[in-house]
Amino acid sequence: MSTSLFKLSRLKFMRAPQLDAKLAIKIIMGLVILYFGGALLMGGIAVYPILSDSVPEKDAISVINSILIIILIFELIIRYFLQQLPVTEIKSFLLLSIPKKRIIHNILFRSLISVYNVTPFLFYLPISVNLYLDDYTAVQAVMWWLSITSFSLSLNFISFLANKNNKLLATFVTIIVLAYTSERYFDIEILRRAGYFFDSVVAQPFLGIVPVLVLFIFYGITFRFLKENLNLEGALGTKKEIARTTQYDFLDVFGTSAFFLKNDLRLIIRNIRPRNIVLMSFLFLFYGLIFYTTQEAQSQEMLVFASIFISGGFLLTYGNYVPAWDSEYYAFLMTQNISYKEYLDSKFRLMAFAVVVSTILSLPYLYFGLDTYLMILSGAIFNVGLGTWITLYGGLLNKQPLKLNVKAKAFENTQAFSGTQFLLVLPKMVLPVLLYTIPARLINYGDEINHTAGIISLALSGIVGLVFKKQILNLMVKLFAKEKHAMLAAFNQK
Repeated sequence: MSTSLFKLSRLKFMRAPQLDAKLAIKIIMGLVILYFGGALLMGGIAVYPILSDSVPEKDAISVINSILIIILIFELIIRYFLQQLPVTEIKSFLLLSIPKKRIIHNILFRSLISVYNVTPFLFYLPISVNLYLDDYTAVQAVMWWLSITSFSLSLNFISFLANKNNKLLATFVTIIVLAYTSERYFDIEILRRAGYFFDSVVAQPFLGIVPVLVLFIFYGITFRFLKENLNLEGALGTKKEIARTTQYDFLDVFGTSAFFLKNDLRLIIRNIRPRNIVLMSFLFLFYGLIFYTTQEAQSQEMLVFASIFISGGFLLTYGNYVPAWDSEYYAFLMTQNISYKEYLDSKFRLMAFAVVVSTILSLPYLYFGLDTYLMILSGAIFNVGLGTWITLYGGLLNKQPLKLNVKAKAFENTQAFSGTQFLLVLPKMVLPVLLYTIPARLINYGDEINHTAGIISLALSGIVGLVFKKQILNLMVKLFAKEKHAMLAAFNQK
């Protein structure tokens, strides 16, 4: 039975429309997986000897154990936003004479064969090998690896339950927040005790059975949940909610664009995928911490790169899929008495507003100095004046429909992708760096680059885009009108 389901999944992929795009994304994501998998493997190999040399007064495995809970929490966050169990593909089997138990076991087994579950083998396994080479017994090394692997795989099922049950999600978040607050402000050891537990596993290997039991418990809970809800009206069915007729009258100040802005706001609030994408775009605000905390070791070009990300998270996530977000009712929109000019102007306003909000929220970066924030501000002006138009043009080339209530799956999702669109990400990243670097290095003082000239050049490019907004908008209208029928045909493909 399981073999048959795997075979049918393969046939579904091979017979899908736009197979060339799907194969392209599989190849590209395969390369991405190899890159990050290699980095994870190198980290697993190097972390133990590095800690042994840098903190010789402490046992390296104890240092690693002390931060394992943080790694697991971070892994859970990634799984929640990106991972999805392969349940939607088996709806058709519910009408056949196939025992539910077989279907559920197949679902859960397939969920374990995922790129999200390679961490125990690429990161934790090399650590356990180093543990064995550091005069620990084979039993100690194996049981330590087995315990952390069991916890990691348990997150596979916790993520699924959290996605399907908001109360359970709230419970997990509350526990994590309370645990952190207790340690941070009341010095009550909760998170740190997780590290003590793994130390105990090394000292008493038989305790490694506990995480294995936890894994089986979560497997059983997930199995029971699916068994109770494995029907077209249950967990696999489309979630139906009462439509809220919120008017959003405050948007009426934008005139004719208000209709589309209200529609975008409702789309984001009511649907899973755009809502998660917007939440992910918020995380781009913290991207600068990677670079600005080590400014001395970073080139100015990399700091500009980070500045574009801070204010452009919404453009790079949500904006890349305009107008694919409207694909489910795009044909209806085109039958209404509306103009492409109003439609595209509303998308411009939405993305510009998101950039402005991100720029305001990035005010804490003033901590790193006025020059740093001016760089972020100039990058924001570029994003509004030019980045928005580059994003809209990239969306024009994206003619694959999106399912609004299906969560995007990293390394698996093939919707809304084209090779040309992928290449259009480069101008949004490379162009601002060039606009900063060329004048900064040409108008310099000795060996020092002219930071002021670079910032002014980057900001002026955005201002030019705003000055010629009307002309650029008219050009975009002609391009969208030219591709209108091709887009309608593509969006109608299932």
